[in-house]
Amino acid sequence: MNDRLGRLNDGGYNNLLAVALVVLVIYLFISGFNKSKQQAYLDNAGLDKTTQMAQALRDAMNRSGIKLMMSVDGTDLDLVMSTAALITDYKAVSDAYRVLYGSELTTDLQEELTRDQLQQFWNVVYKTNATTTPTTTNPTSNVGKTVTAIQTSNIRADVSPYEVVVNILGQRRQASAGQVLGKYVSERLLPDLPNKGDKLTFVKYEESAFFGTYTVPYWVLKSAVKIA
Repeated sequence: MNDRLGRLNDGGYNNLLAVALVVLVIYLFISGFNKSKQQAYLDNAGLDKTTQMAQALRDAMNRSGIKLMMSVDGTDLDLVMSTAALITDYKAVSDAYRVLYGSELTTDLQEELTRDQLQQFWNVVYKTNATTTPTTTNPTSNVGKTVTAIQTSNIRADVSPYEVVVNILGQRRQASAGQVLGKYVSERLLPDLPNKGDKLTFVKYEESAFFGTYTVPYWVLKSAVKIA
């Protein structure tokens, strides 16, 4: 009797072991397949524009490079928008993003951007807000109001082609959320850098310098600030 029960137990154990081995083999196969696809994208990253754009968007949303820090390490809005202007096939970029990072690009964008910023992203991607003629506006109701950053964004010099300001170490100067930048001067549609394609609206503001003895003008992406 005991021998029979022992054989039954051994048989059940062997069946469970066989099932576990099958599951493990399937997992390793799927995992290896996904990794091979990921490696294929990475191997072609130097030449494949789609992969480069997926990587740029991830870099913009996960600036630290640490996945767990993505929700708190800020978003480079300038990089998001400049990359958006390069996209001609959003699905292809989204597919590359999914393979590289295991998450959905649209979902990550929705979590990282405000509603207005996300709408601007879609406008740029689908060229629904493009223009070819730079225009300058100067709403008198905003002149002199305080410009405060609501999102991480690059600061640009007041000299054409309005390049991002960098320090002597080559690091980009950026506004951080909550930072008071200065007083509103005007706003303008400027070429999107570095590709100089679609135009985005930037705000010109004056920053107080040297204990308020003079001011220095800069530009910042309008959707990254509030004016009040």
